[in-house]
Amino acid sequence: MTLAAPKIECKEYLERQAKLRKSVGREGLDLFIVSSFESIYYLTGAGFEPLERPFFLLVRPEAVPTLLVPKLDHEHMNKAQGIDPENIQIYWEYPAPAGRNWRDRLHDQIGHAKAVGVEPSMPLDIAQELRDFSPRVLPLVERLRLIKSPAEIAMIRRAAHYADMGLERLLRASYYDATAAEGFAETRHITAQIIRDLDDWDPLTTKVIMATWAAPWSAMPHCIPNLNDRLRAGPHVALVLTRVNGYAAESERTYFTKEPTELERSVFKLMEEARQRAFDSIKPGKPCAEIDTKINEFLRGNGYKSEDQRLHRTGHGFGLGNHEAPWLAEGSTDVLQPNMVISIEPGIYLKDVGGFRHSDTVLVTEEGYEVLTANFPHASEPAVISNPRLVQQIKKRLVRNKLRVMQKHR
Repeated sequence: MTLAAPKIECKEYLERQAKLRKSVGREGLDLFIVSSFESIYYLTGAGFEPLERPFFLLVRPEAVPTLLVPKLDHEHMNKAQGIDPENIQIYWEYPAPAGRNWRDRLHDQIGHAKAVGVEPSMPLDIAQELRDFSPRVLPLVERLRLIKSPAEIAMIRRAAHYADMGLERLLRASYYDATAAEGFAETRHITAQIIRDLDDWDPLTTKVIMATWAAPWSAMPHCIPNLNDRLRAGPHVALVLTRVNGYAAESERTYFTKEPTELERSVFKLMEEARQRAFDSIKPGKPCAEIDTKINEFLRGNGYKSEDQRLHRTGHGFGLGNHEAPWLAEGSTDVLQPNMVISIEPGIYLKDVGGFRHSDTVLVTEEGYEVLTANFPHASEPAVISNPRLVQQIKKRLVRNKLRVMQKHR
């Protein structure tokens, strides 16, 4: 498959900065301080590795934003879109003497501003430094990120392509008694493919996470698979998260390596029905909380009353992160709009049996929705992958020999 080479142009970064300046003015602020990696990247296209050294973008209603960065990153941050070189200010190091550290230089940049706003994600040590300004905590950048531009959608579509590719490799690496390590090992193939495909590959904003949660551990979706976990009886959940030059997607599927029991088949079918009901609810103007309420009522009405059996919301948004607004959850105030990108992933979790969850990356359209991870459509019957191919048998021996060596040296 030949992919277009989407990217965010300088014009779009300037438009984002202009929208943020208007929001800062509407809120009656003299200054809004942006400090998170994703927000600075969203507004300037400049990736960086902050480590212990904080970065700041200072945004005023009527002025070009100013970057405050460590001296070490000064040259590197000249790539920031829409920021003139003279608007990139520096502090010396972390830590540094009085007058040359980030605290003093930040106060210099704040100047006489009285009404100051900050992001909800601002680290506590930075927020403490600003306490005398009584800053207002406002999700101004998060609001801008809710609705994606055509270029952003193209970027997410590309990430979804690699998520599907990763899921295919995970399933191909699966068979009865396979180890989780054999799935983990497939990650390098997707990363290598991305590097080959992208002339502008950015290692700071590209990441691939892929693994299979073997039953019964699949009933705990936030546990970490052990390399030696075996794919035997029960539902396994294959998960792939991709972030490609800043933009993210995910693809997940439940499958089996041994013929499922009648209970497992019935739960799988119910999970698919819940997903379809969620898909049928997607349309512009739909409150996200209503979708989650509908799915919870459906699952409760079919015997899964305990929150321990459902564990999480119906979905979440994608963009620069794999988890961001809008939130398809009871209690959310988000409302679906065209060009939002969301996941659909209601789950059913049975202790000592396993988890049942598919997840797709989904674009909200004027008419309804488009599934961007479309390689693995709905199935009324669960997939069963039992016998290893010859190449898998060879890989199995290599991986298991490696695992034995690792265990011997512990």
